[in-house]
Amino acid sequence: MAGEFDFSGAASDVPEAIRPYGIVDAVVILIMICGIFFTASSLKSGRPDHIAVFRQNSIIAKYPLNDDIAFTVNGKIGTLDIEIRDGAVKILHANCPRKICQLSGGISGSRGQLICAPNNILIQIRSSKTDNDIDAIAY
Repeated sequence: MAGEFDFSGAASDVPEAIRPYGIVDAVVILIMICGIFFTASSLKSGRPDHIAVFRQNSIIAKYPLNDDIAFTVNGKIGTLDIEIRDGAVKILHANCPRKICQLSGGISGSRGQLICAPNNILIQIRSSKTDNDIDAIAY
């Protein structure tokens, strides 16, 4: 018949690289794009700006990271002398047997921690914007 088209071999004639994406492919691509934007915005939103000092799971002090200060914290078995300088935190002196917390050096990155287990002291770098337990990497 004149004017009729034969579509039976049309799909196999088109190279696979040029075929239009199916609905499932489009949904997967959309989810990936949304995930990239969510992760990028979560990572940018929380610049560390302070430290929180915990004793036996309770916050006992907060100090800004941009101030150069030294302070003392009373722990379970002694005291810790702590210094904040140039956005980094370190334990200068600790009254604990092995002084692992003192020898571990300083921290400056996002979500960094210093721990003195014998004194039950935890020092954490935090951000005021995202001061919660879930972040983009742990989620």
